[in-house]
Amino acid sequence: MPTTVNPLRPVAGAPRPYHFPDFHRTRLPNGLTVWTVPVPSAAVVNVHLLVDAGAAAEDEARGGVAALTAQLLVTGTRRLDAGAFAEATERLGIEVSSESSWDSARAAFQSLPEHADDGIALLAEMIREPRLDESEFDRLKAERLADILQARADPGRLADEMFLRHVFDAQTPYRRLSAGTPETVEALTLDHVRSFQASHWGPGTAHLIVGGPVEHDTVLQAAERHLGDWAGTGPGHRTFAPAAGGSRRLVIVDRPGSVQSELRVGHLGIERQSPRYFPALVLGAILGGVFGSRLNLRLREELGYTYGARAGFDPRRAPGPFSAAAAVQTEVTVDALREMVELLTRARDAAPEQSELSEVRDYLVGVFPLRFETTGGVAMAMEPVAVYGLADDYWHTYRQHLEAVGPEDILSAARDLLMPDQFLMLAVGDASKIREPLEAAGLGPMEVTAVD
Repeated sequence: MPTTVNPLRPVAGAPRPYHFPDFHRTRLPNGLTVWTVPVPSAAVVNVHLLVDAGAAAEDEARGGVAALTAQLLVTGTRRLDAGAFAEATERLGIEVSSESSWDSARAAFQSLPEHADDGIALLAEMIREPRLDESEFDRLKAERLADILQARADPGRLADEMFLRHVFDAQTPYRRLSAGTPETVEALTLDHVRSFQASHWGPGTAHLIVGGPVEHDTVLQAAERHLGDWAGTGPGHRTFAPAAGGSRRLVIVDRPGSVQSELRVGHLGIERQSPRYFPALVLGAILGGVFGSRLNLRLREELGYTYGARAGFDPRRAPGPFSAAAAVQTEVTVDALREMVELLTRARDAAPEQSELSEVRDYLVGVFPLRFETTGGVAMAMEPVAVYGLADDYWHTYRQHLEAVGPEDILSAARDLLMPDQFLMLAVGDASKIREPLEAAGLGPMEVTAVD
């Protein structure tokens, strides 16, 4: 479906030249890889330490231990309790964070250049000699359980969780959120966290990324001084092949009293190393990744069904999900879901018009430099290079890869990656109001479920 071009809209100019900063990389004898991205004009330094300690590294029975471990690291060290640790960061003018995803865990901070060495020293102490206090563990665990309950009270977050549960089969870890389920989090103990931290937070699978007004030799010396004798290899992440939870079907998640329906349509997507990555990126943007995308124009601008619709792929080490999403009023649930399915299906019928492709592709190319206006953005950009082993020239050639995606590439990607006979269609809403009209629509075999 081509976009309508407004003749009064100013024509976009050619993207300005941009060169991602060159970087340096050195692997220390203990396995830690040190990455330095010099940005001489920057005012601050960003330090990110990555380890292969994300949710893919945990046992399923202990789902959520990776997230709790990362959270607990910033609550003190063996030498510094929570209060003293906070005072130490305040003296340095830094804020330390620690979090995890499916594919990695990160401890990070930002500081002025003169405090970077002391910050790395504190970061090293935090990950090598964590305090892992019982009371802090109990607090964070309770917060996580409360967040799960709050998420299930929010229709959008509930739809996201239930979509994963149904789009993947029971043996695929991706069928749950990376931070765990109520059952797995409730069963976690501090000993589980201590064991996970000791076995997975090691230099053998770690990367230290430093971006800012720094020199590689200086960063390397700091890394050797504070982390050079850090020991441990770590088991790394699990490898698994995600499988679909079933063929085309419609799932209603009953939420009595809802005045809206949260809609999700999708199936398995691609892995981060897929050769289809760039065509999939542009395809996702055309369907629902920018304001002028097909889903948004149709559901929001033309039909007025929603405030916004989106779609895209979520690539991980293993194939993550592809999904399209929108929140609509209950009375238009059937029409909106039918429109979403038909629009996604029609993407397989014909290549996009060059004007539509150019508008979306030029947007992606144009906003590319904005991601690296800060040293935090630069350090963040190095993470996928380190975690997924991307080519050293990945960011140097990023724009060229986007510009090389043509209409036939989009059509080929749509035919390979969008599979209507595999669509999971999920609606979170009041089943008493939407069940009969959805059943009559004949979109696919239907089941109704309730929130646990």
